Order: sequence, then structure tokens, then C-alpha cells
Amino acid sequence: MIASSFWLPPDISEHGSQIDIIIKYLHWFMAILFVAWGSYFLYCLVRFRAGANPKATYGDAKAKPSKVAEIVVIVIEAALLVGFSIPVWAYYRSEPPTNADNPLTVRVVAQQFAWNIHYPGKDGVFGKTRPELVDEALNPIGLVDASEDPAAGDDYVSVNIFHAPKGRDILVRLSSKDVIHSFAVPLLRVKQDAVPGMEIPIWFKAEKTNEEAQEMMKRAFELPASAEGAEAERFIKENRLRVTMADYGSVPKGATLNAEHLKTLIAAGTTSVELAPGFPVNIQCAQLCGLGHYRMKGQMKIYEPEDFEAWYSSAGEVEVFDEDEFDDE
Repeated sequence: MIASSFWLPPDISEHGSQIDIIIKYLHWFMAILFVAWGSYFLYCLVRFRAGANPKATYGDAKAKPSKVAEIVVIVIEAALLVGFSIPVWAYYRSEPPTNADNPLTVRVVAQQFAWNIHYPGKDGVFGKTRPELVDEALNPIGLVDASEDPAAGDDYVSVNIFHAPKGRDILVRLSSKDVIHSFAVPLLRVKQDAVPGMEIPIWFKAEKTNEEAQEMMKRAFELPASAEGAEAERFIKENRLRVTMADYGSVPKGATLNAEHLKTLIAAGTTSVELAPGFPVNIQCAQLCGLGHYRMKGQMKIYEPEDFEAWYSSAGEVEVFDEDEFDDE
């Protein structure tokens, strides 16, 4: 699809293709409108220049073509809104996953400047939380002890890491501890404001794992001529968070590119490598939420269903993701 090829990231969600179609049509319409109005503006600059019209005209302007053009623009905008945007939004928002769909229900609690992901455990029941129990390092959502609420005993909390299975509905109960944030996952075409005092449901289904997303995002990179010098240092700095997508001798597939790997590759006569983002599915805050807004980021790890179940059965208490190791792309 042209949208994914030119101006949008890959789509790995079930519903994303419909959104991409709307964006594609909207961009083509705006491009045509820009060229048309720009051409008309240039025409007016020439046609009504002072040299060609030395005497001012004070009568009412009569421009039937411009009125027709305005009507056409209104009709097209209405068609985009009524014929495309509203039906897609209504379909997506009117059919949340039901119990029969066996969705994975997760709480996402936003705060300055992190995403707290709360899993209910095998019992499927979220444990109680209390604000006075919040400890940003050990208990970021204020989860009570299992002795007070048995349902909390198997709950699991991760910070800035969202674990999810491929091919299964994910139902997110989104809230905020402080100010308005916006939960955005571009590759899943998901974006929703998190408002203090409200719990807003959103849902999606991922159709690709992280590895499959990396395969879609891989690019060929030309290696510098030498493993030493400013060019090599710049190459490593720009690509330090990318991973190799093929085996290159002693540099294995999936390894993060570093200086030693670069030396090995150049010594072996390799001139280019295929690389992809190490963290392909990013979680971003799309709402300016304070001075640390730029570092409110996380990652989503999407597994095959059996791999997710293996992770879920062995999950610990609190997992924290270091944003300094996050892929900014």
C-alpha cells in the first residue's frame, strides 16, 4: 500500500489498514487542493498585478468559478468524513472484544513520565490498589499485599514494557495518575488520551511479532571504508540500537551492532549489512505532558501465543525498562 511505502510506518494491526486508507485519501486530496489553490494564487498575482490594473475597481467581487470550487471542496470533505472516517471509527468503537473472544485485559496507568502496565495474573482478577502504597521504584501503582487481597498475589506490573500475544484481542483499561497523557503505538495504529479520574477502554489485535515487525523494517546499510575514525564512530552512534538481520560469520543474527562487530564485518570484506530497529514496536506519549515528555516512551514485546504463555507463567513482580536504551526511531 502506498501509505506504508511512503509516509507511514508498517502496519501490524488488524484494523490499521482501514485507517491507512483514510489517511491515504486525505493526503491525496490535500495535495490536489494545495496545488489547485497555489496555482490560483499565482494566477491572481499575475492577473491582478498593479501594472495590468492601474485603476482600482470598487465594485463587488463576482467569481463564480471560486464558489463552485469551494462547494466541490466541501462535498469532498463531507464524503471523507461521512463515507470513510465515521464508519471506520463507529465500527472500531462499537465492537469491543467480548468474553467469548477471550481478550487479554490489561491496565495501563500513565504518569510523568512512564507507562505502568498491570496484568491480573492467572486468576484474571486485578488486585486492589491504594495511592498511599505507591512506591515509584518497587510498587508504582500501589498494589496491595496478597494478605489483604488474594487477587493481588499473582498480579504482575511492568514499567515501560508491554508484553502482548500475537493474534489475540488486547483490551486496555487506560488511566492516568497525574496529568493528561496520550497512549500511542504507531505500528498498531493506536492512540488514545489518558485522562486523570477516568478509565478509558481501548482494544487492538497485533498480527505480527516483534521479529516479524523487524523483518518489515529492515534496511540495507553501507559500511564505512574503515573501522577506525570519525566515519566509523558516527556509523556506530547512528546504528547502535539496530540489530543485524542476517548471520555474518561471527556476527550473529539479532546482535546489536557495535564497534567490535563493525571491525569484524569490515575485516571479512563485508560492504553492507541489513539492520532493523532493536525495539520495533514503540509506545509513545502523544500529548505534551511536562518537561520530561520527550522521555515518556516504552516498548511493546509481541510474542507468538505459546511464547507469551510461557512468559506469562513465569512473570516476576515488577519489570522496569531503561529508557536510555530505547530506540528513538
